[in-house]
Amino acid sequence: MTPINDGDERADARSLPLFAEGWVRRATVTGPGRAPVLALYHPDSALSYVELDDYGAPLPIDDRGTDLIGRIEAFWPHPTFTSADLEGLATLSREIRYLLLSRLAQEGAPPPEVFHVLPWEPVIELATAVGQLLDGALPLPLSDEALDLGHWVTPAVIGVTGPLEQLHEGLTEGDPVLAARGGTALCAGLSSADPARLPELVTAALTEVVRRLASVNPFLRHAAILTADRLTGLATAAGFVTPLESDLSKAAAGTDDRTVVGQLGDAGAYSARAEVTVGGRLKVTVELAVEATTERELFLDAYGGAFAPVVVSAAGESLQYWVALEARRRWLSGTLDVPAPRGRFEVGTEEAVTGVWGLAGVSPDELLASLAGADRAGLQVWRAAAESAPVGHPLRQAVRRHDEHGGAL
Repeated sequence: MTPINDGDERADARSLPLFAEGWVRRATVTGPGRAPVLALYHPDSALSYVELDDYGAPLPIDDRGTDLIGRIEAFWPHPTFTSADLEGLATLSREIRYLLLSRLAQEGAPPPEVFHVLPWEPVIELATAVGQLLDGALPLPLSDEALDLGHWVTPAVIGVTGPLEQLHEGLTEGDPVLAARGGTALCAGLSSADPARLPELVTAALTEVVRRLASVNPFLRHAAILTADRLTGLATAAGFVTPLESDLSKAAAGTDDRTVVGQLGDAGAYSARAEVTVGGRLKVTVELAVEATTERELFLDAYGGAFAPVVVSAAGESLQYWVALEARRRWLSGTLDVPAPRGRFEVGTEEAVTGVWGLAGVSPDELLASLAGADRAGLQVWRAAAESAPVGHPLRQAVRRHDEHGGAL
């Protein structure tokens, strides 16, 4: 047999010289069962090449399926879809649906409802189980597909199925660190998702999960509520992004021009205050209302320290900071004091409070800016987290460099 793609599983037949002209989609029979599978066929030579999935297995299909794929590809990468087309897509194998919509998402701009034909049932099954676990129910048996969601819905959304599996495993195994990491990542993934790409039942199941996360994890509460509201299209009562102006003469005309203050949040359990001073500094204060209880201590142990993300955006660029939160009797709080960008900019605190594990992928240089902006109490939190962080964690290097240079960058 002559190699077609030289072993490159990412090779696209459309770009290979062999298939440059005259090839059409066709269902051909092959294998011991003589079942119809997807193939490329050349009418002149009568040659057929069977298409394979990521595991080297043929893709089962019938003539109606190949006709549908042919119509879609005839108008690639901007095909239109009738309701009958969508119904036909839903009957194709999950492998074909994944491969087709993955390509289309990369190369075209398909309408969001096209992604509803992906195999969402295992996602609903697992999300429902996670919601029940968050309510204190015992783990229930799940299908193999629900326990291993794989990549099947990633053409529609990324950063969701993996964290959902992680959250389920953490709750099932009684691992608070794994559950906290999974819940945090799930909120982040859903916050960047296009809700229109999710079928109604999927949206309902995932919304229920994040709302229950908000009720059981105070460190996730504000981010989980924001995520649930985005999924359901509800306008939030609290805005965790505020515009500011470093030119105080413009920003505070007619008022006390020594500072300009932006309030983030609704003064509820999680709130932040951003202030621009006459010295050109940006001061951000974050407060999370949570009583000193045994439960709070368990969360702090699982997080290895609490750090509130702050995003400062100006002129199309963003800087990421973290505010180290000191544990007090009735709340966690911390401050950040960094140079303010020139002109107009925005400060956002929408992301969930994270733990030391959430900083593992951050470079020491990025962390240094947050350490330099911390006050004495904040530095104590940073140092304690660094001491408990795994060997090789970037926070260890950042704290060491900060202390070696006396806090100067």
